[in-house]
Amino acid sequence: MSHTAADILVETLMEWGVDTVFGLPGDGINGLIEAFRKRQDKVRFIHVRHEESAAFMACAYAKYTGKLGVCVATSGPGGIHLLNGLYDAKLDGAAVLAITGHVFHDLIDTHTQQDVDLDKLFADVSIYNTRVMGASHVRNVTELACRKALYHRGVAHLNFPVDCRINHRTGIRNATCQTTCRQWTRTARGWQRKRICAVRRKY
Repeated sequence: MSHTAADILVETLMEWGVDTVFGLPGDGINGLIEAFRKRQDKVRFIHVRHEESAAFMACAYAKYTGKLGVCVATSGPGGIHLLNGLYDAKLDGAAVLAITGHVFHDLIDTHTQQDVDLDKLFADVSIYNTRVMGASHVRNVTELACRKALYHRGVAHLNFPVDCRINHRTGIRNATCQTTCRQWTRTARGWQRKRICAVRRKY
């Protein structure tokens, strides 16, 4: 079965016990909103009127339940509006994961519409802050973001370019990747590097 990177992200969140998400849909996160819609029987998406409200609600949810609060916003101004609520989470020690959309990866730093460098913008408020680079990357960074936010009681941030979010990954590729990783740990360093390069070319 083929999954988009957004599907993998949502399924990983569910594995970490996330059942409530606060956010405001927008062009930069439509793929992610669709992934939530397909799992609406398991994950409740609370549609807010403003992104700042989503961040404050995720913060309050984390404080009162002890669980991971999750908020989502689109690229550019949408992500910027999360900051007030996220600083509240940082200063009060609430575990919050912020997921923001981003422009197509080949338009980053080209002064296109809503091209705001959210990676730098979130650097101060976050204890974990990274950009998702595709379907093969999303599970690892989502796991790390959830773990860091919960363990350190702070804010984690995932920045998700539009085209990376709709990348597909099949079960066959997953199995191949896992087999290859096991081989790397049993080999000498020189061969290991060659194998990594071959896998990068393949995927």
